[in-house]
Amino acid sequence: MKRPIAPAGLRRSATWALALTAACGLFFVPSSAAQGSPPAAFSQAPGAQAAAADCQVTLPGGLRATVTPGGARLSDPAAAAGRAMLSFRSNGHRYLVPEDVAGRTGPSGLAGYDTTALAQQTCSAPEFAQAGQSAKPAGHDTYTMGRLTTHLIDGDGQPAFQGLLFLVDADHTTYADQLFAVTNGVLKMAVPTGHYTAVYLDGSHITVAPEVTVGDGTSITLDARTATHQVQVPATPRPATLTNTEISLYRSDGTTSSDAAGPVFQIQDMGSSPLGSMLNTTAPVKHGRFEVVTTADLASPAGTARPYAYHIANSYQALPGSYPTSVKASSLATVTRTYSAPAGATGTDLLVNDVTPVWAATAGTQTATGFEFLTPGTVRTEYVGSPADLNWRTAVEDEQTSDTLYGADTVYRPGSRLAETWEAGAPHPSVQLDRGTSAVYCGACASADTMVFAIGDSGDTSPGTLGLGFDQTSTVTLSRNGELQATGSDGLFEASVPVPAGRATYQLAQHTVRDGVSLSPSTDTTWTFTADPGQGRALPDHVHCAGPVDSCAALPLLFASTDTDADLQHQLTTGRHTVDLDVTRQQYATAPAVSGARLQVSYDDGKSWQDLHLTGTHGDYRAGYSVPASASGGTVSFKLAAWDSQGNRIDQVLPSAYRVR
Repeated sequence: MKRPIAPAGLRRSATWALALTAACGLFFVPSSAAQGSPPAAFSQAPGAQAAAADCQVTLPGGLRATVTPGGARLSDPAAAAGRAMLSFRSNGHRYLVPEDVAGRTGPSGLAGYDTTALAQQTCSAPEFAQAGQSAKPAGHDTYTMGRLTTHLIDGDGQPAFQGLLFLVDADHTTYADQLFAVTNGVLKMAVPTGHYTAVYLDGSHITVAPEVTVGDGTSITLDARTATHQVQVPATPRPATLTNTEISLYRSDGTTSSDAAGPVFQIQDMGSSPLGSMLNTTAPVKHGRFEVVTTADLASPAGTARPYAYHIANSYQALPGSYPTSVKASSLATVTRTYSAPAGATGTDLLVNDVTPVWAATAGTQTATGFEFLTPGTVRTEYVGSPADLNWRTAVEDEQTSDTLYGADTVYRPGSRLAETWEAGAPHPSVQLDRGTSAVYCGACASADTMVFAIGDSGDTSPGTLGLGFDQTSTVTLSRNGELQATGSDGLFEASVPVPAGRATYQLAQHTVRDGVSLSPSTDTTWTFTADPGQGRALPDHVHCAGPVDSCAALPLLFASTDTDADLQHQLTTGRHTVDLDVTRQQYATAPAVSGARLQVSYDDGKSWQDLHLTGTHGDYRAGYSVPASASGGTVSFKLAAWDSQGNRIDQVLPSAYRVR
């Protein structure tokens, strides 16, 4: 079974949002739907349970961390401003340690930063209880042990009495991934023979031996004095203040499971001071993959009339003797980003950049490299410098609307110009878009006996943006040939349901209610589609089924979004306006083009509806409408429908989508 990685490590917390609860057994059948046999029940895929099982833990010193089975991040990155954080794996457990602590403590001192153990103790979730169990990968049940001696020299040329040694088996990285505390300058151990990567961390010195061959009796030396090259914060074309720096080191044996394991370690710092880490030089590896990614985020000086930012990333397949000290304007992509403010230009948005090597992202890894807090309603020019082998996935969380949006995967090209508007339009069901540079879920797919869904409930108008709310309820029902098949209360992200074999007409309905908001308080969507589950073209390897099936084919669901000429706070004036209706089909589905659509508007909370005249074809439509003076102080709602020649259609109601000033 293919096991995908949820987008950007989806979370349910104050700073990492997930639309679903992890509880099973929440699906029910209304008493009014009594039938000869009970309907089937939706269930959450194992991946959904893992993604939803977030746990809040407290590290020594009071720092709070959000832990998922896949990793750990600071719940409030600003709380660690001025301190570099080191994230690493050891014996199946994930640690999150301030760099200044990691460089001076032993195993007992690191135990308090074992976020996997803390999650086991705090949340008692089975996903964390199993996290420390490491199984041997298939095909590697036998191996030969060899004796390895590692000599560690500190920055003063003396045998090291503090620091950390990371040892990763470059032949089978999913098996051997260990951390050792340095106490006497020499470490002796027995490990499977083969190729290894060794990393010695001594304060700000990072000494890397990317590939050493270990036999019985092998001895290696790691000397911190060879780490003399500092990763520079590049000078930018316009003045800018540093807000975040980061280094990630990846090592893979070249298999998909190893590619998806994430960085061996990562150091990250929020604040205006650079990391200051020093590295040695290395040669390229011959076995598997080795890559180091460095990132720097900078913002325009406070008070700048037209704010801007820089997001600079570089990647290296071997550690170089020098790092870029400046960035040329011609090497940058220019992105005009608008951060809408549906709930008003107050509060805080959290911007997170995931920058990951394409080979790791395609396998299922997403690595958070930059954090920044923004005021909703900000319009900013952002310059992105990045090589073509790095995938970017940006996430924006709006604390006021309780929505998190995960953007489409992007590889930025020098000189390109893009425009992005976050939270544009009324929230509506959305799915990921495969762009070939990262693992994604098929939003609506099926095997021969199971339908699987990865539909977000709060997307915006940007194609491929997955929107998830974390303060809402979302009920769903599925009918087959007019007979109730299943119902549930946890939405359609990573949800699955068994279905009978054979061709049939289905209706899938979702009713989402958002708590505590006046605009777009709910969304009603019904999909009608004809399908023979499991029949259709095969998905690309990096497009996964979001449920307990080995393979699946896309279902012909239609998805719609509306966008009108409102201001950043989703407000309209009275008078003439235009609205765009965009209708797309689930990617990789086999079905005809969209053949028609209908759009209606209401100025009285849905009590009455007016048809709008649509122009356009094949899913790309526009209409004009006039907001009457009597609607001042009220809201504007939309109702839409779209269909194709085979009867597949979407019907959707978007109440109180915009406020009239």
